[in-house]
Amino acid sequence: MFENNNPLLVKHPSPAKAAANRATVPGWSRRSLLAFAAAAAAGNAWSQPSWPERPISLVLGFAAGGPNDQVARLLAKRLSEQLKQAVVVENKPGANGNIAASLVSHAAPDGYTFLYNSSSLAFNVALYTKTAIDPLRELVPVNGTAALPLVCVVADSFPAKNFKEWAAQLKANPGKFNFGSPGNGNLAHVAAEMVLKANGLEAVHAPYKGSSEALQGLLNGSTQFQFDSVNSPLSLIKGGRLRALFVTSPSRSPLYPDVMTLKESGAQNIEATAWQGVMAPPKTPAAIVQRMAKEITNAMANEQVKAALDAQGAYATASTPEQYTAFVTDQVQRFRKTVNELGIKLD
Repeated sequence: MFENNNPLLVKHPSPAKAAANRATVPGWSRRSLLAFAAAAAAGNAWSQPSWPERPISLVLGFAAGGPNDQVARLLAKRLSEQLKQAVVVENKPGANGNIAASLVSHAAPDGYTFLYNSSSLAFNVALYTKTAIDPLRELVPVNGTAALPLVCVVADSFPAKNFKEWAAQLKANPGKFNFGSPGNGNLAHVAAEMVLKANGLEAVHAPYKGSSEALQGLLNGSTQFQFDSVNSPLSLIKGGRLRALFVTSPSRSPLYPDVMTLKESGAQNIEATAWQGVMAPPKTPAAIVQRMAKEITNAMANEQVKAALDAQGAYATASTPEQYTAFVTDQVQRFRKTVNELGIKLD
């Protein structure tokens, strides 16, 4: 049998192993072995691809123009500048974000597909018993991004200017008014149900495919009121076509300093804030998750981004993957209880 004694053609599993077996390789000095190991290590390092090397997708489960979309595009623009690669928002609306979440949960864990999630992710697991994506088992929390209080709005022609007048109208017409939302199980839907139940009120839910579409239903009279993130109806309120009645946050929104909170209005207090964040497919390398989390934190701390968030009535919530995981865990537990108490099931 032919035996190859040329040390340059000997197959070495690794520089370290080659060094350990140097006694069996004739003609190799210690200096040669060290030089070979250094060269091989450098070659291995060079062969590892840097991230990112191509565009990144942020998959969003709601239509363009809505409150989640506004912040997602703000983040994507800043991340593109930081990473020197395009970060593109892909809108995949449907099933209260479940479609987008499912797409990302089955995407390649290579750091080029992420989910831009809304708070609906936390209660989908209670609302959908068969089709929901479990954010703690089928996705990897990366980082939070922003949060926005909710505001209750009506058309300018609606005969109410505050919570008490609105509640009086609903009590005088039980079940006769419709309220729109960006979709079944969206926080705007669940928060409205919470406020109605807590205050002994009734109305009929009319789900739409996104916030913008729901607002059009309110404008054309198909619905009579709507809960939404404070940034979504801002231009319509400023233009006098819609009226803000109250906000669901503990304190007033800087966007609507004259609009009272539920607590100030004398209502049964319900606090509901729409939060957003980023998730990765399962098995995404920890190094990429940590790097993306840091980039998100840096992006949300940028002065221009902060100014844009302020203009939308939002505030940054970026932290770390570990803190975001703990937060999502708490929200899942909290909203499972809320959804069960309301008796809402969507499949």
